[in-house]
Amino acid sequence: MIKLKKLIFFSVILFFAACSSQKSAMISSTAHALTDDEQARFDYYFYEAIRQKNVGDPGAQMEALRMCLELDSTNGAVQSETGLAYAGLNMIPEAINAFRKSVDASPANWWYRVQLISMLSSREQYQDAIIHAEELSKIYPEREAVYTMLSSLYKQTGEYDKAIRALDKLETYVGINEYLSFEKFQLYAALNKAKKAIAEIDKLVAKYPSETRYQVLRGDIFMDQKQPEKAFEIYQRVLADDPANPFVYISLANYYKEKKQPDKALESIVSALKNPALPSDTKMDILGQYVDKLLSGDQKIGETEELFKLLVEMYPLEENPHAYYAHFLQNQKRFPEALSELQSVIDINPKNETAWLTSLQILSEKEDTLAILDLTKRGIKELPRIPQFYFYKSMAEYQLGDYEASLKTNEEALLNVESASSAVISSFYGQIGDIYYKLNNKEKAFLNYEKALEQNPANVYVMNNYAYYLSEEKLDLRKAERMSAKTVELEPKNSTYLDTYAWILYQQGNFSLAKFYIERAVDNLEKEHDPGVILEHYGDILLALKNEKKALEMWQKAWDSGKTDEELKIKIEKANLNIENVKENESNNK
Repeated sequence: MIKLKKLIFFSVILFFAACSSQKSAMISSTAHALTDDEQARFDYYFYEAIRQKNVGDPGAQMEALRMCLELDSTNGAVQSETGLAYAGLNMIPEAINAFRKSVDASPANWWYRVQLISMLSSREQYQDAIIHAEELSKIYPEREAVYTMLSSLYKQTGEYDKAIRALDKLETYVGINEYLSFEKFQLYAALNKAKKAIAEIDKLVAKYPSETRYQVLRGDIFMDQKQPEKAFEIYQRVLADDPANPFVYISLANYYKEKKQPDKALESIVSALKNPALPSDTKMDILGQYVDKLLSGDQKIGETEELFKLLVEMYPLEENPHAYYAHFLQNQKRFPEALSELQSVIDINPKNETAWLTSLQILSEKEDTLAILDLTKRGIKELPRIPQFYFYKSMAEYQLGDYEASLKTNEEALLNVESASSAVISSFYGQIGDIYYKLNNKEKAFLNYEKALEQNPANVYVMNNYAYYLSEEKLDLRKAERMSAKTVELEPKNSTYLDTYAWILYQQGNFSLAKFYIERAVDNLEKEHDPGVILEHYGDILLALKNEKKALEMWQKAWDSGKTDEELKIKIEKANLNIENVKENESNNK
């Protein structure tokens, strides 16, 4: 926080210094008098330098300044402009050197000193900066800015006592105010001078007795000092005098939290959030801290929802109230309403990535393919670098049978998400491979599977599909086996990967091992998994092991599960016929 203030302060000083450099040229002294001709040339080059700076040509500006310095290297205004030019080019040591020369030329010039102090501070040369700031305080003892500058520099060097003295001096000019009291409070606290720190807040309370937020702060200090009862007494007094004060409820929430009274703490936070006097950004910060606690209070779900609704009504054009209400609705499994609130967030801020992706998550869980397609189309227009939009759009198009559109979406993704991780790029190549295989272009399918594995050699999804399709085409079964074995090694309970491995072993004629893995596949079938293909493969493997009766049982289960294609029907009919013939032969032999 201290560094941030320092940078802002000195940036402002440097800005004013830059704006004032032309004016300072008129009061700058020179070491020797120029002839009329030299003065005319000097003025020409100086104002040419200013003109080039204004048109944004630093090279021409530096050349004009160089000509000025050849005529008079001791001119403070020229050295100041040269320093600013170097600073603009981020040549800080050169800028510092030029500013030193401008100060040497005109030691009493306020802006030259300030420019030098700013540059020295940017390089954390605080002691040198302090020397010049102290010199300024002697030359301009009644300028308020010099004491703010000194205080900031002393804080950087840890000289808190000196920083306080600088602020005390400033206070004699501007009087007691919130900024000075808070600054001194923090400095005294850093020096472990608690009484003096508290005295600064007491000064504010005494000067502004009707300003209850200072009293609340006094109570907060008691809380920090482990004196909660004194803090509570102040909070109650503030409530009696100013019941509309929103900040006292926040402090009360901390008090009740300390006292292990979570219900009362939450009630205080709710009171603060309902208070129209509390700034909206503060409400959003508080709500972000307490939203999970609000959601976990099952006994007060109705009250919690009313709070969210109230905030949405109070701040309809702010995205956070809608986002938090959506979070609440999602928590309550009220997904259509959650999607509506998320859409409000997107309408307010179309670049809110979280709102888009949360909506996509909800629609994916609902398996609403058409809604996913619509959302991702809109999402790509607003945030074309988000990989998830392309991935889910492609999947939706694939599921709807629009393979050409799905292919185009993946190709667009590769152009727009080049900076994505290798794993993400791999997934797009994998989808392209799947689409080409579906389009019966096996050569391009396998080429894209190779690209996918180049990007991510551990992409089990691609390895499985690649291996399975190789086995279906009876191509490079050894390569297919190696890839499939890797998927089983990485996910030993994945029934799909176990099935692929079993099927490749079957294609290689290793029926016993194929039976072992197909049985593992069946054992690990999830409820939501379609078992048809796995059961059919189990039947095929059993038939290869001469167990036609058991094979028929598996094929029949596959058929009953919904896999009712012609090939499976023929297998079942043929097996039934063979078994009937066997029975008939056995009967005749008897």
